[in-house]
Amino acid sequence: MKMCLKRQGGSALVMAVFILTVMLLLGTALLRSLAQESDNVGLEVTGTRSWAAAQSGIDWALAQTLNRGAGSASAACAAANTTLSPGNGLIDSAAFDRCRVTVTCDYRAAFASDEVQHGFELSASAECGADTLRVSRTVEALAYD
Repeated sequence: MKMCLKRQGGSALVMAVFILTVMLLLGTALLRSLAQESDNVGLEVTGTRSWAAAQSGIDWALAQTLNRGAGSASAACAAANTTLSPGNGLIDSAAFDRCRVTVTCDYRAAFASDEVQHGFELSASAECGADTLRVSRTVEALAYD
């Protein structure tokens, strides 16, 4: 009987090392999964920020073209072709930090049979985020007056 106990003396150590190894592998997999989820959340937030910046660019272009007063429609459209950044067309806040919006406007003269006089094809492409992770979104709109 004493010989049997001596032969089994090291099996607890082997089992403990095996269990610790399995726990280490599970912990490593969990940490990688959490890091990936954190990156995905950051990507989602940056994508939403880019969409909001592009929407702001469209709103800015609509204001420039449709609220032109007595000015020429084609000149207002040409003036709307610009790049917006925080403090220069975009609100200067942390929400649009590292965002840049390129606004384009194409003027379309209406036909005599149309009920409108002027048409505008507007596009705003926004890029936001750090240099290592940039997200872009584009919003387009058609406007007539």
